[in-house]
Amino acid sequence: MGTAFEWPWQYNFPPFFTIQPVVKTKEQQLLSWRTLICDYHKAKCVWEIDMSGDLFKNSKISRQLSAAAIRIVLQNLVEEGQGVMNGDRCYVLWNSVAQWGSLIHNWAVDRGLTGTVLTLFEIQSGDDTESEPFHTMDIWLLQHVISCLEKEGKAELMMGDSADFSDAGVKFF
Repeated sequence: MGTAFEWPWQYNFPPFFTIQPVVKTKEQQLLSWRTLICDYHKAKCVWEIDMSGDLFKNSKISRQLSAAAIRIVLQNLVEEGQGVMNGDRCYVLWNSVAQWGSLIHNWAVDRGLTGTVLTLFEIQSGDDTESEPFHTMDIWLLQHVISCLEKEGKAELMMGDSADFSDAGVKFF
């Protein structure tokens, strides 16, 4: 479900890989990093950021973000609602949690699945979701989105005994 991805011009600009000290410049730089991270992960249909992957280093210009700079970028991503941390893992949200919740809830309603118990696995990997943008969503992130729907009274999350959510289910209202 991934699409073609083109690196933005900033990715080949060496100062992009050093957090800038001037506030306005830094704000623009962090916006550019957020856009790059979301566009990259959406195009590749990858939900979790690989902190040691190609995204934060450009061998063509011999530049990479330092570990401290990566932390600043990820903190900004989370602060702006485009990322969610789970321990030392960071998940990318190219849609907000509320938008993902609406997409998933609307999918269930449109298919007449309200009142029916579905497993998180069915939503994440089922045949009925293959054409949906949330198909393959990381299971922890899916559980996070559905727990937000639960707070809105649109779903009931049923947690099983498994730490990996393999036995978790949801009922939509």
